[in-house]
Amino acid sequence: MESNAFTLGGLVRHLIKNLWWIVIVGIIGAGAMVVFSKTHGDNASGYRTARLMYIQNSTLKSVDPKSRTAADVSLVKAYLQVENNRAVVSETLAILKKQGITSISYNDARNNTKLKQMKGTVAVWANAEAKTAKEAVALTNAFAEAFATVAPRLIPDMPKPTLMPSTGGAAAEDDAKPLGAKKAAIYGGAAGLGLGVILAMFTGIAGNMRRQQA
Repeated sequence: MESNAFTLGGLVRHLIKNLWWIVIVGIIGAGAMVVFSKTHGDNASGYRTARLMYIQNSTLKSVDPKSRTAADVSLVKAYLQVENNRAVVSETLAILKKQGITSISYNDARNNTKLKQMKGTVAVWANAEAKTAKEAVALTNAFAEAFATVAPRLIPDMPKPTLMPSTGGAAAEDDAKPLGAKKAAIYGGAAGLGLGVILAMFTGIAGNMRRQQA
């Protein structure tokens, strides 16, 4: 009992002796958590939506409609190469401006829009994301309309895309609420202090074992 009491008392004294660096580890943990919450919290909010279109030549006068469709499917990938062409982006912004939306920049219109072909079909989704649901819907529709208008001018013999009805709603990309700086500091600090105590206990126990073996 005396040996255990001495060991426990020595461990407590060791923790008190090393309290300064335990506190430092806690501060580092708090700071790291605050930085993490800020850098990842900015990306946690946003809205995404999509609009469907079809890119296909008419098969009414085709001798072999099936082959004509298969050929169109293989060509869609080439058509999508101009999705971020300057002319397409500029037309997207022009359409938005006519609607009174000027909060979306050139880089936003270029980097936050994407076309994706449905595998094995002539169907293509025009996707866009923005900070608000209204902007996401407007950007998606403007991007789809701009591509349908401009792309056939850029690519010889490309059929004009057939647009499905305008999208009217947007889904939140991430419903998780970002962690506030204060809570992040508290959680990070607590985790850091806990880690510091564990490390101090480990070094204290190891030190006692070495002294007992000596």
